[in-house]
Amino acid sequence: MRVRTQITDSFLDDERGSFSGAGFYVDVQRGWVVTNAHVVGHCPSTVTVAFADGSFHPARKIYVDSFTDVAVLELAADDRHHPVAPLNGVDVPRIGEAIGVFGHPLGMLFTGSRGIVSGKTDQLLNDLLQVDATVDHGNSGGPVISLRDGRIVGIATSGAGGQKSDRINFATPMKDVCRILELLRQGVPPDPPQMEFSLLVDEDGHHTLDVGRTYDASRWPFEPGDHIVAIGTERRPVHSITEMVTALRGTRGPVPVIVNRGDRPVAIAVDPALRPAVLARRGVVVDGAVIAPVAFEDATVLAEPARLVVQSIEPGSPAEAVEFGRMDMIQTIDGRAFESLDELIDYLAHRHGGGPLRIVFQRFTDSLDRWFEFHVRELPGDELRVIGPDARLLSATP
Repeated sequence: MRVRTQITDSFLDDERGSFSGAGFYVDVQRGWVVTNAHVVGHCPSTVTVAFADGSFHPARKIYVDSFTDVAVLELAADDRHHPVAPLNGVDVPRIGEAIGVFGHPLGMLFTGSRGIVSGKTDQLLNDLLQVDATVDHGNSGGPVISLRDGRIVGIATSGAGGQKSDRINFATPMKDVCRILELLRQGVPPDPPQMEFSLLVDEDGHHTLDVGRTYDASRWPFEPGDHIVAIGTERRPVHSITEMVTALRGTRGPVPVIVNRGDRPVAIAVDPALRPAVLARRGVVVDGAVIAPVAFEDATVLAEPARLVVQSIEPGSPAEAVEFGRMDMIQTIDGRAFESLDELIDYLAHRHGGGPLRIVFQRFTDSLDRWFEFHVRELPGDELRVIGPDARLLSATP
């Protein structure tokens, strides 16, 4: 399947522009297709899909994950006559196992390439398979198929490196993907938990399950040095942060976790909140600058955590002209501080007379004496609109 995406206003996760990738059918009754989140965007976007024997038709995003690079699309009823891909969400393929990758690398439509699983890594946080089959522009979101039994064992996700001879290619394993699909079918939000703690990263870049610090002891009562061993009443062993996330998806209320604390096992109860749903994200565009909330899981390390930040800048806009940048942290607009996006939207919708906006923001500095510096800019206030589920234009009160 071919997937095309257009992004006009982007959050931090995405870039503006037009993108293409691949996908595959997983549920014919519901019309569900799986692809990569980065193919369809974590922000409002227009998505269309086409099969080899048809033209492009609109697709609706029904779920985009904020931990694993996975998105689920829904197709219209008249596009639901294609075969469903057989999935393997139980077994992680062994190193050396022969696989095929299917997609549209470099615009070569419906192309397959062959290789092996050459390794596994968590150096990019979530678990990934390393494969030596081609993953290039247009492959992302396509199926990685075991040549042993024909079942899909992963989603072609990304490549790293330059020339074909020295590229490393990555695929997202199906185990976490299948758990997401299972919960969606049950009507349970599969969003990952907010992991308000840090794990130690070793010298090889691997994320251990040794706790470095907790940022919310009421929800995550870890102690530095705890080694996470198992999760749930059935004490399911976990060996990576992805396995931990998979085990916690769909849980509600306190969940037992077994940790090795010093020389003895200790049972503790964690009570994680869900990460904000990707498809519920909203922001406001101010003269080409997308301003939206951020939810960093370690925000409490700052005495004053950032609430609203600039997430993208439209090229050629007034915001670019006065040198706004990504991650500029909004302090005040017209002398007012805003605790939430709703407060900002309400102010912009009801301010009297319109006219320029005076914006003070905080920015990281390269100084050896300070973390931050404060800037002031003025924008004309000519383009004000909400993006996301509440998309609308904002106009000042005369």
